[in-house]
Order: sequence, then structure tokens, then C-alpha cells
Amino acid sequence: MKFLVFIRCSFLVSALAFAPFADAQDPRLATLLERFPAADTDKDGTLTTAEAMDFLRKRRGGNREQNPTLFVPSEAEMNAAIASGKALTFPKSDAGSLRVAMTGHSWVAPGIATLPPLAEAAGYAGHRQVTHTGGGGTGAANAIWLKEFGKWQDGVVAKPTLIPAIATGEWDVMTWGPYMADKPAYYTQWIDFCQQHNAETIFFLQDAWPRFDTDYKTMEPAAIVEAIAGEQEMMQADMFAPLYQAFEKDYPGKVHIIPVSAALVDLMQQFAAGKIEHLTCIDEAKRDDEVGFYRDGGHLSRTSGIEHLVGYGYFSMLYRRSPATVEGYAPEKVPSAFDQQMRAAIWKAVVDSPFAGIDDANADGLAD
Repeated sequence: MKFLVFIRCSFLVSALAFAPFADAQDPRLATLLERFPAADTDKDGTLTTAEAMDFLRKRRGGNREQNPTLFVPSEAEMNAAIASGKALTFPKSDAGSLRVAMTGHSWVAPGIATLPPLAEAAGYAGHRQVTHTGGGGTGAANAIWLKEFGKWQDGVVAKPTLIPAIATGEWDVMTWGPYMADKPAYYTQWIDFCQQHNAETIFFLQDAWPRFDTDYKTMEPAAIVEAIAGEQEMMQADMFAPLYQAFEKDYPGKVHIIPVSAALVDLMQQFAAGKIEHLTCIDEAKRDDEVGFYRDGGHLSRTSGIEHLVGYGYFSMLYRRSPATVEGYAPEKVPSAFDQQMRAAIWKAVVDSPFAGIDDANADGLAD
């Protein structure tokens, strides 16, 4: 997935979306200016809050695959999409199993693959999924909407998959993966359609993690983790917080964010402190026989099994319980100790997140 390319700084920037830099003497501004003189666009030697914010956002790079078109289908077009697809129906399970309509790209794929066997091991045998995915920007929430109606690109035929399924009213949950320059409207078109057919539908947006920047190759692991932690804070403040606030305003309590990135950073910090024996590096790219977090600087590693963290995030949020409570599920070739560290990290991220809507005051691994 071509996701966000973030600034290569180690300072925390979580306040960016909530409170601007205090003044021109703010040490974060000085640090940013020292490392990136080009951020001072008017070349007056002082970096302003506006210049800093503009620079940080531009560092995210291009957005060639995100189609910004908003398509509002007519009644006839909507009816045609519903009629031309397969109307998947599954009865509501008494065991609390969920019926989940899922979108996403390659960073979402581990969650889509892991959730069914994990749910079954947890006793939710009636768990069902219907998916419409794509690589990179083609798996973004708006891209999937456009592809369902044949509006993605000229010459690309319609692929109504989720629309006819959701129209049955028999789906409990919808999930998405994020992408560059996402707007609330890319999600609210789905929310409105889902609620039209099932007012009880709940929605989940998986967050994303920073990439392994090329500059990190010359840095010590502890410094790399510090930089990635700062970037993760910025992502939450500058991308996911505004989206969540927009959702809360118009759909209070209906949309939650799956905090995979916070759990990933937690595990990286444990690794830097020497508390994870299973891993030997942060990025496996061009490192033979290494076991790490990233396999290619962006996607999570399959060799180490860290990609199971994504599925644990989906399970924690959708079923409102820690994956540590699930027995009889053991990812292949993943040491038990590391598996337990992943399960603990994701549940901690969930209960600590202001965007998850889950508390566990008595620490029993079940949402209060």
C-alpha cells in the first residue's frame, strides 16, 4: 500500500491537531527548522505554526491512486446495483457472532484473513464476512464505493458486492482501511446506506502505522523507535482524530477506530528495551535471516507473525474482548511468548485509545 510518508523527526507531535505550537520559540519548531530548513517557506529564519503544519502535511507525498470523486447514485442507479449483485443473507446468531462487511487494502488483509478463525476459536461459529478489497488506493473506502457502481475509472465495470449484501439488512458491522487524503464523506456515504437498511450497524476504521523511513537505516534501534513513535502520534492527531471527531458529531457512538498502530509502537518499544526475544530487527528488507516488524518498510512481517496484530485488533474491537481470553488459537510458527505479547499490546492499545470506545476497569479482558 502506498501510504503516508512522514517526517523523519523523533519529537512528539500529538498536539498538532488540538493545540498549535505555542510560539516561534517552541522547541519543536526549532527542531523541525534545524532538520528541514525548506520548511521555512518565506526564508525569514523563523518557522511559524502555519509553515510547520503545511510542511508536515506535504511530507506525506502524492496521492495518485485516491479518486476524490463523490458519486451520489440516483434511486434507479442504486436499485440497479442492488439487483445486479448477490444478496448475501445470514440469520442473526444467538451466540453473538457478527456479520461483517469489509473493505480495505493490503494493510487490512491480515485482519480479514485472521478474524474468521480467531472468532471461531472464541466460540463465534456463526461469524460471517463479505469483502470488497483492492491494492493501495483501489482499496480505499471511496474507491470501493465507486467500484461498486462502475464509477472508479473509465472502462472498469461495476462490481456490486457490498451494496446488494448490505441492502438485505442482515449485516451488523462495516469496516474500512484508511488512505491518503481521506475525507469524512468517503465514509459517511457508506454509513448512511448501511443505516438505511440496518439502523444498528456499527462501523470500524482501522488506523495505520508509519513506514520505515530510508534514513532509519543508519540509526540505532532505540532512535528509530523514538522517531516512529513520534510519527505515530502525529498520524493520530492529524488524520484519525479529525475523522473521529467528525464521526462523533454526526453519528455519536457509531464509529470507532481500531488502534493497531499504538500496539505496534508499544511492541517496538519493548523490542528496543530488549523485552522481545523473537525479533532481531525492525525492518527485514534486504536482511537475510532477520525477523522483524516490517517485511518491506511498510507491510508487517509474515516471517515474524507480527501481521497477526491486525487481526487481534479487529477481534478486540468487534467482539469487545481481549484476544488473550481466546484459547485454542495459535498462529503458525509464532512463539507463544511473542503471541501473548501481541495480544496484550493490542488490548492495552484498545482500552487506552480515546477513539475505541472500550473500557476494562477491572482488567478482566472483557469490555465493561
